[in-house]
Amino acid sequence: MHCKSANEHFIERLRNMGYKTLVIMGTLMCFMLFSCGIYSFTGSIPSHIKTVAIPLFDDNTSFPGVREDLTNKVIDRFIAENVLQVVPESNADLLITGTILSIQERAAIITTGEDVEQYEVYVNVKVKCTEIKSGKVWWEKTLRRFGVMEGVGDIDARNDAIETANIEITQDIIDNTLANW
Repeated sequence: MHCKSANEHFIERLRNMGYKTLVIMGTLMCFMLFSCGIYSFTGSIPSHIKTVAIPLFDDNTSFPGVREDLTNKVIDRFIAENVLQVVPESNADLLITGTILSIQERAAIITTGEDVEQYEVYVNVKVKCTEIKSGKVWWEKTLRRFGVMEGVGDIDARNDAIETANIEITQDIIDNTLANW
């Protein structure tokens, strides 16, 4: 007795389906594949906006390297999105400025012995997006995100938590800018 493999069962099922069913399924699969592939935010941005400048964020905290890291993440993400070209401020249509207001640790999980098992490390950043020629403010918000740090944690664990928060803040900046229209 011959046992059919999964592939043989699949092929047999396809043969048993009607021609119309196969055509409809194929059409739906192509539609889903191509409609997702061409989705873009570019249609939501005014046609005269093509460039963005992102100067080094200000920093009101005492954490070294955080402003450089966050600024570079935002620049890199705009480059990856490939919707607006990142240029110097003198050539830009949009200007994104930011100030890191604070970085705070908050106990998230406390054991019955009142030991802290986990901290949430919050990064608070005020960000503003302005159209340079008109002076119109597209959006201005204070963004607050956190990363998790286990136990007391060392400097590397704290930096990892800040990194996680900065990644989420970067996404918020992209979303607020590109989905504004």
